[in-house]
Amino acid sequence: MHRFAWALVVAVLSTPAYAGDDAPPTSNQRLSRTPKTLTEGGVVMTFDDRNFKDWIKALPLFDEYGVKATFFISGTIDARARDTIQQLRDHGHAIGSHSVNHLKAVEYFKEASPEAFLHREIHPQLKEFKAADVAPVSFAYPMSRNNAATDEALLKVFRHLRTGKNIAADKRLSEDNTFFVPAAEIAERGCLYGKGIDHTPSQPDRTYAQIDGAFERAAKNREIIVLYAHGISETGTGNFVTPEALARLFSKAKERGLRFYTFDELP
Repeated sequence: MHRFAWALVVAVLSTPAYAGDDAPPTSNQRLSRTPKTLTEGGVVMTFDDRNFKDWIKALPLFDEYGVKATFFISGTIDARARDTIQQLRDHGHAIGSHSVNHLKAVEYFKEASPEAFLHREIHPQLKEFKAADVAPVSFAYPMSRNNAATDEALLKVFRHLRTGKNIAADKRLSEDNTFFVPAAEIAERGCLYGKGIDHTPSQPDRTYAQIDGAFERAAKNREIIVLYAHGISETGTGNFVTPEALARLFSKAKERGLRFYTFDELP
């Protein structure tokens, strides 16, 4: 690491501990468990980053199907974010943390330290969330970069973490046990693996047949599967899922009797 970078790390780590009004929010609420054990299979639908316009525009779609989702917000919790959060919560959705600068946790842990990552990426955002009357119980890893060390550090702050992984084009999603957790055991799994659904159904690992098969398994075995996307749009150049694809997904899950959980509802 360059001398300047090391100096920056030292400066971060030598910053005085939080005190008084600058203290990060207590983790009591985020780590406390809901008393009930889940028994129904279901879907945890999540969206990442700051696609505020898309999310608000799609609220009628969520309402039509009675779907509640978790929105993992990155960056500062400014006026625009607070307004979006209020509208999402008014419709029953949950809010999670996605870090301040969208940095890769594994690499940052190696270059600096767990404490430096929390100081830079987590605590400032949680302080802003607290000012907005939000206490996120879950965190989504940027770019799904996690390992045992990052999980251990972040599970001291959050009740659940979400990461993700790809599957080969010739593999069946329903056969990959990584993505399925028995509902009754969800409290024992701190970090959950989500399956990306951006650009459904145009990619081989997220065709309608792949997702339908995953729903069938989850319903049969009373398991929970986590899905994630970013924007919600008919067209675009980034990562997004179309309203049409979401509507089909919601409809098929409902047909299977699957419940849509938010991360706030997971014990």
